[in-house]
Amino acid sequence: MATARTPQSLAPWFFLAPTALILVGLMGIPMGSAILLSFQQWNGMSPAVWIGIENYLRLPTDRLFLQSLGNTAYFTIATVVFKASIPLFVAVLLNAGIRGSTAFRTLYFMPVIISLAISGLLWAMILEPNFGILNEALRAVGLGNFAKLWLADRATVMPTIIFVSVWHDIGFYLVIYFAALRGIPVELYEAAEIDGANGWDKFVNITVPMLKPIIALVIVLNTINGVKAFDHIWVMTTGGPNHASDTLGTYLYSLAFGGAGSSNPQLGYAAAVAVVILIISLILSVIQLRIGRRNEVEY
Repeated sequence: MATARTPQSLAPWFFLAPTALILVGLMGIPMGSAILLSFQQWNGMSPAVWIGIENYLRLPTDRLFLQSLGNTAYFTIATVVFKASIPLFVAVLLNAGIRGSTAFRTLYFMPVIISLAISGLLWAMILEPNFGILNEALRAVGLGNFAKLWLADRATVMPTIIFVSVWHDIGFYLVIYFAALRGIPVELYEAAEIDGANGWDKFVNITVPMLKPIIALVIVLNTINGVKAFDHIWVMTTGGPNHASDTLGTYLYSLAFGGAGSSNPQLGYAAAVAVVILIISLILSVIQLRIGRRNEVEY
């Protein structure tokens, strides 16, 4: 027998309704429109033409798409590894109570407050081959042989972009780890010291297991950001040289605005690439969240 809903049971829905409507209006409707557009051919001017799954059938045969997919995987894996590990080690050191830890946390966090576009422009100037600070410094100390075309060489462009991305975000994840470390009971470390555990033993057997949910969160955030990476790469290289640093995000942008070797925008095909980014992000996020919950440690 169904029970009548009381005003108290309906109250949460009234509070959630405004936010839900805003999300549907600002995210749900545009997302649905983009999915619908991915089944059409449209240049932004002429009327859209329905072509079914033709855009999706084109993806596996598109060399630039496959190259962008490979670059995205490379960028995502590298940034996930570095952004999940380096901030953790730094947070552990700062949490150990070293002198000046507050100043160090501030210094590490400062790049985070700089927008991605501005930091990309800053590093593009630093890495400029002719008058950039990096190459000039190398020449000044007699290491001119190490000066390179950092953003114009296929061999160095992706590692350089990965370095800039890690530099920019390390402070954000450092703060997350540092806050989580404060929540680990001190008694666990004291008991480990009594048993003769050294610093590495405590890190491996206490810190990492207790931080597994936080590590999983950091990995999920980095994975999503890696799959949809755009700002740094577009500002620094626009996907060059010769598409060597193109990711799914930059390739999508060039397709939508006519930058992929043609002045004719391909908005329908770009929408198909956007749907692929969405699907990849959802799949990876679900997998990683399930793994994180399976390994979650009870405090």
